[in-house]
Amino acid sequence: MKRITVSIFIPLILFALLLTGCSSDKPNNSNQNEIFTTGPNESTNIPQAQTGAGYKKYTDFLGINRDVKEFIKEDIDLDGKTEIVIACEADYGLKVFVLREDSSGELQKIGELGEGVYGTSGVEIVEMQNKKQKYILESLTNGAALSGFALYEIDGDEIVQIEYSASATGAGEDHLIDTNKDGFYDGYVQNRYSYDVFNFHVSSFYKWNSQGFVFDSAQIKLDNYPDNPRDVVSQFLKLNMLNSYETKIDGISQRLSELNISNKEITFKGKGLDNWAEALQIDNIDFDVDVKGSTAKVSVTLGSETMTFTLTKKSDKWQITDITGANVAASSSQKSTDGWFAGFIGNKPIHAKINVSQDKVSGVYYYDEYKTSIKLEGYIDDFIEMKDYRTVYLSEDTDVKGKIIGIFRTDDYIQGCWMKDDVIYPMYLIREGANIAAPKQPGANSKKFEGSWTGKESGYFAGSQADIKVLFDDLIFYNLSAFNGIHTGALSSFGIIENNVAKTVFKDKPYYLKDENVVFEFRIQNDLLLLNSNDYSFYCGMGVEFGSEYVKGGIDIKMPTALEVGIVETKEQDELFKKLVGDKYSDFIMYTSHVFYSELTWNGEKVKAGESYLRGYSGCCWYIISKEHIYAAIIGDDGIYYYTNDKNYADRIPEPMAEWASRSDKIFYNYKEL
Repeated sequence: MKRITVSIFIPLILFALLLTGCSSDKPNNSNQNEIFTTGPNESTNIPQAQTGAGYKKYTDFLGINRDVKEFIKEDIDLDGKTEIVIACEADYGLKVFVLREDSSGELQKIGELGEGVYGTSGVEIVEMQNKKQKYILESLTNGAALSGFALYEIDGDEIVQIEYSASATGAGEDHLIDTNKDGFYDGYVQNRYSYDVFNFHVSSFYKWNSQGFVFDSAQIKLDNYPDNPRDVVSQFLKLNMLNSYETKIDGISQRLSELNISNKEITFKGKGLDNWAEALQIDNIDFDVDVKGSTAKVSVTLGSETMTFTLTKKSDKWQITDITGANVAASSSQKSTDGWFAGFIGNKPIHAKINVSQDKVSGVYYYDEYKTSIKLEGYIDDFIEMKDYRTVYLSEDTDVKGKIIGIFRTDDYIQGCWMKDDVIYPMYLIREGANIAAPKQPGANSKKFEGSWTGKESGYFAGSQADIKVLFDDLIFYNLSAFNGIHTGALSSFGIIENNVAKTVFKDKPYYLKDENVVFEFRIQNDLLLLNSNDYSFYCGMGVEFGSEYVKGGIDIKMPTALEVGIVETKEQDELFKKLVGDKYSDFIMYTSHVFYSELTWNGEKVKAGESYLRGYSGCCWYIISKEHIYAAIIGDDGIYYYTNDKNYADRIPEPMAEWASRSDKIFYNYKEL
C-alpha cells in the first residue's frame, strides 16, 4: 500500500533537507501530533548493550578499528546460535555489523546495516506481538527534523528487511508502538507535519499481523476553521489533495463538507495532480479575491488552469457554494446515491439504497418478501480494490452479521456476494430506471472454476489452496491461501471472466521493482486450475507463494519420516528415533523441514550435530547422531524435552547442544535403553 509521503514528493527531497535543517515547526514533544496513541517511553523488552573489551574478538574478525557504541549478544532467530550486533562509529551515524557464533566459537558474518540515505542513530533487539523470534530495530535520523526506523529479521544466513519507515521529505517522526502496553510491539506510527502533508499534522498507524505491517488508520489534526475566503479555498484545495491519496485520512471529509456546501467537487488527475501538489506545498498559486459583503469570488490560477469559487458568509462562516473551471465535477456522492437499486441476493429479490461519500459507504436494503429494512455500514475497500472498479465492503446491522462485498461495474450496477462464514450467495443491484440487463447465471464453462482446489506441488511444509465461488457467468469470488513453514499468505478478490479467463488487476499495486500492476489470471485446462501472475507472492509472507497449478479437491499429503527430512540417514536409525521420542515423533517432524548438520569430533568419535530448519521458526530442535546413539531435543511450551539412548547422558545435555539448551532453565530428560 502506498504511503502518503512517497508518491509525488520524491523530487523535492533535497529541497526539503535544506528547508528542515533548522526548522522550528517540529513539535517540542515528539508525540504531541500523534492523535491515537504514543510510543513507549521505554521498552521493557530491549536488552542492555554489553560493553567492555569482550567485543575485541569480533572487531578483530571484522577487521575494523573503530569505537564501538553498541554491542549485543542474543539468539535473535532462535536457531540455537548466538548473534552478535556491533554498532561502530561511521562517517555518518553508525555502521552496524551482524555476526553469528556457533557453540565452538566460530564466527560468521551475516550482514551489515547503516548504508541507507539516512544515518543510523542506534540499534536494538526488540520483540513483536505473537512472535517467539526477535528482531533488529535500526533507528534512523537525518540529524535534524527526521527520525525513523527499519526493522529486520534474520532468516537463515540473510538479514531481511521487514519494514522501512522514514519520511521522504526529511521531516517526520516514525516509531514502533506497543498499544496494549504488554511489552511487545504491535504496530507503528508515522507522524508527518511538513510540506508533504501541506503543514497539517497527520498520524498514520500500521498494525502488525505477525508477518509484516498493514495500514490501519490515519487522522489529521486541523486548526480552527479559516476566517476569510482565501484561506477557506486554500484549505479546501490542500485537503482535497490529501484526500486523493490512497491512504485515507479520517477527519478530512468532515472538514471538506463544512468548507464546501455546493454539489461540486474537484478531482486532480494525471500530470495535473503533480503540478497542483507541488504548488500547494509551497503556496505558489495565484489567488484573486473579490469580497462584496457576505459574498465573495476567489479565482485560483495555476499555469493555464483557473478555478473560480463562489463563497457565502453564513453565521460568521465562509463556505463554498459553487465551483467552476478546471478539475470540477459533480460530486461523487450525487452520482452514486440518487435513487434505489433493485436486484437479488441468491434467489431472493431485494431493494437497496447505497450512499458513497469519499471512502465511506452506508445504506439500507430489504428483501421484497419481508419489507424489513436492514442498515448497512462500510467503506470502499483498498485491500481488494481492483483497477477501474470501486470495491465496496458493507456489514449489515443484524444478529446474523452478514456482509456484502461487491464491485461497482458502473455507478448504476453493482455485482458481488452476500456472505456469512462459509455461506456465500451471489448478489447484484441495478439502479432503478437504468437500461442494464441482469447478469447471466453461470454457464458450463464458468462453472468449471467452482470449488476447492489444492496446489499441485503442495506438501507437508509448504502448500497453497484456492476456494472459488462462481457468482455469475462473468464473475467469480476467490480466496487464496498459502504457507511455507509458519509464514503464510492470504488474498481474496473478484475475478472478471472474459473468454474463459477470470482476471483481476489490482489497483495501484505495482509489481515489485517494475511499473506494472499486479495481475492474477485463472483458467481451466485439462482439469487443472491454472494461475498466471506477475507476482505469486502478492500479500504473502516471506518465502511464500501461491501455486501456479491446482488440482480439484484435496491431495493426500503424508507426514514425512525422519529419514526423509534428513534427521537420520538409514531406515534402521529412523525406527530407532521413532521408538526413542515416542509420541513426540510428529512434533520433531513438524519443526524440521531439514537439518543443518556439521561434522565434529566429540568424545573421540566423529558425530553429526545440527539444528532443525523450518521457515520462520528455525532452531526448534537439535540433533546429535553417532554410530550407536541418538541425542534429540525439542523446545516445548513448558521447557525443553530431551531424548537419548546413551546412558552416560541420560540426565545431562551433551556439550554440542549445551549452548542451544541454555535458552530454557527447565529440561525434561528422557532416557531409553534401545
